[in-house]
Amino acid sequence: MPFLNIDGKDYEAKVTFQFNKLAKERYYGEDKEGNKSSGINNIYEKLLNYDHEGLIGFWDCGVAHLKDRPKVIDIENALLELMDQAGDSEQLFKDCFKAMDESGFFKTQAKKFWINLEKAPDFAKDATEKKQIQTYLTRMKESRDDMTA
Repeated sequence: MPFLNIDGKDYEAKVTFQFNKLAKERYYGEDKEGNKSSGINNIYEKLLNYDHEGLIGFWDCGVAHLKDRPKVIDIENALLELMDQAGDSEQLFKDCFKAMDESGFFKTQAKKFWINLEKAPDFAKDATEKKQIQTYLTRMKESRDDMTA
């Protein structure tokens, strides 16, 4: 699991029940009709898309198991410092994605995520939507390959 140094203290992220609970409360997705999606899947997908909200959500939930956990603003500042040192954020995304993807807690859910994503084109309303979904699916697979390379 990855570590994040905040004010001289190393915090280890863990994908656990506490991670999932906080993800459900704070990081769920919502569609146009107001339907909520899984918070943990939302973080996973944001990491795949190199969306910085995914990094923040990962770390906020990843330290939820700690009694004396850092505040979100402190997590953001520590991430910014690492990005400034590295010159980019790519490795941060890869480390967090790998932690989720290989987590015993999340592995089955990740497998289901990919199975459902593969089936998504079958639910398209028309050929245009099907093509858009297939393009998205291809992009997501490429991103996963990049994250795990």
